[in-house]
Amino acid sequence: MLTCFESSTNVAFQKILRFFLEENSIILDITYGRGLSWNNLNGGYNLIKVDKRKTSKEVIQMNFNEYLTKKENESVDGVYFDPPYYFIEKIKQFDIRKQIFNNQEEVFWTENEFKEALLNLKKNIPRILKQRGIFIAKLMDGYIGKKYYPNAFKLFDALQKVTEPIGIFICPIRREDLVSDLIRTNHIYYLVFQKKEKENEL
Repeated sequence: MLTCFESSTNVAFQKILRFFLEENSIILDITYGRGLSWNNLNGGYNLIKVDKRKTSKEVIQMNFNEYLTKKENESVDGVYFDPPYYFIEKIKQFDIRKQIFNNQEEVFWTENEFKEALLNLKKNIPRILKQRGIFIAKLMDGYIGKKYYPNAFKLFDALQKVTEPIGIFICPIRREDLVSDLIRTNHIYYLVFQKKEKENEL
């Protein structure tokens, strides 16, 4: 299926959400932050908000790796993952004061944290999703200097081994990059996976 429209990334996410998950579904957002992806969402989902920071009273303050490990089996219809974009140890070599970034904790993490996340997601996403449950990940590939970091492809490779890839959506970034020697790709990926059916149900 091919489609195209122009809007903000939160609208793109909400269209994807509505296509794959019915209202009243239980959705776990493990990197909720300030909840920007959920802005102006009309319609009801039972949202579980998790973040390493206590950004609001409804947020469960916990590292998502720890939370996923403790979450009950087959307990949610969907999981949303919107991690930081840049590895902090790689970005330090650049003067990024002119760049338009959100809260620092929302856009930076370490490469080791990314690798740990891939292992945790691969292990726990199929476990906590209900049958035919949906996992949506929002990631950005990019260059830091001249080195390419294929984060979206690495996540896709890890998850396609334990879930079924059912959607790839690409959102162009129209914001100007104000750091001339920090090159990034011009799009964000939304990757959608579905829990595989058990063999005895096929």
